Amino acid sequence: MTADEKWLAELQERSFGRAGTPTASSFPAENRMTGAQLARLLSPGAYGVLATTRADGRPHAAPTSLVVHEQAVWFPTVSGAVRLANLTVHPWASLVVMRGTGSDHAMVMLEGPAEVVDAAADEVAGAADRYDRELAWAAAWIRMTPEKIFSYAAAATG
Repeated sequence: MTADEKWLAELQERSFGRAGTPTASSFPAENRMTGAQLARLLSPGAYGVLATTRADGRPHAAPTSLVVHEQAVWFPTVSGAVRLANLTVHPWASLVVMRGTGSDHAMVMLEGPAEVVDAAADEVAGAADRYDRELAWAAAWIRMTPEKIFSYAAAATG
């Protein structure tokens, strides 16, 4: 098991341990993804929808690419993106990644504090290396440190 797989599995276990009955019943244990499945769904090249909150409290959601690195989810971002301003006021984000349909449907939701990191910062280098695509356009990165993760795979994981 890789470090990412272990971290994702343990975070999910803690998240479900704190979840209320409605959440737990919406995500039956037999349909929760394994650490390996979570790592594959969140692998470099994945896309999801990142939600942040505007200064006036209205939601903002936009598609984004992502990479998991050192127990965080990183999002490269263009200069002037609405989400950058949102995070200066409300430093919290939610991410949803989905794939497939019907019996092949899988999804993961993550939620946690988020911060903006300048693209030139030393701490970005590891995430950028794992990103595995050209990044000249990225003026900043968002680092979300998930506190919750919930997943569902239509094909039961056993």
